[in-house]
Amino acid sequence: MSLTNPILCLFEITDPNLIVTGISKERCSTNQRIHVVHATLSYQLLKCPHCGHKSLIKNGTHMSHLRLGTLSGGRYEMHLKRQRYQCKDCSKTCGAKTKLVNRNETFTHNIKHQVIVLARDMLTSKEIAKLCGISPSSVQRILNANIHLAYRVKHLPENLCFDEFRSCNHWMSFNCCDAVSHRRIVTLKDRLSKDIIDYFEARFSVQERAQVQSVTIDMNAEYGSFIHRLFPNAATIIDRFHIIQLAGRALDNERTQTIRTIQDKHSRIYHILKSQWRLFHLDEIVKGTRKM
Repeated sequence: MSLTNPILCLFEITDPNLIVTGISKERCSTNQRIHVVHATLSYQLLKCPHCGHKSLIKNGTHMSHLRLGTLSGGRYEMHLKRQRYQCKDCSKTCGAKTKLVNRNETFTHNIKHQVIVLARDMLTSKEIAKLCGISPSSVQRILNANIHLAYRVKHLPENLCFDEFRSCNHWMSFNCCDAVSHRRIVTLKDRLSKDIIDYFEARFSVQERAQVQSVTIDMNAEYGSFIHRLFPNAATIIDRFHIIQLAGRALDNERTQTIRTIQDKHSRIYHILKSQWRLFHLDEIVKGTRKM
């Protein structure tokens, strides 16, 4: 009992129903040393949370393995014995609750706070995971759960850019940004036309969307089918990068088809078409300068 308060204060735990029964060192399946704090959670529960009757009896304990914040870069856990209760009237069971951790979770609020503080110092997920003694995927889940995106921007810019990118698990996501300042307007988890239309129509009025003057897109025909519906006064502009990219791919296809028709693999023409393919992508001015 004499060690209870100092240990709880060390981990910034303020639950008065927690009692520390001991401290030990163990090793997990990966042969990593774990500092374990053994504790119990018990209090007098007056009413059944299911039926409201005062007919509760103690019904054993349930062991929970909680992850605590790190003190010196190691891994700290709490093996918590939670008191279980059973109602004589409805025969349903319930357990003791604590504010130390959310329901059905193992990471305490203390370690989540440490992850967020380290992320503010611009550390990578692997570095944070090494300092906190957790996995990089757990760090990413904690950060994603605590990131609250704005409902919408205050004002729509006059020039927008639409594009998609590969986000995760080979899924394509939608991204919209300001064409002048490159400031992000919104990032959606998919690129479905229905979701894009619902986002802009639900968050921006017709008057706000009518102020958009241009929307720059790639050669995705789906974007062109609903741009005029969302932004009635906007002009649709095809990005020059995608046009140049399409022309470059067409040129490379013709070059490879020509190479396959050449029988002499040691000829000068075959060597130029095979290894000097960058020359065909140079600008005309650069070509003229090199000839001179």
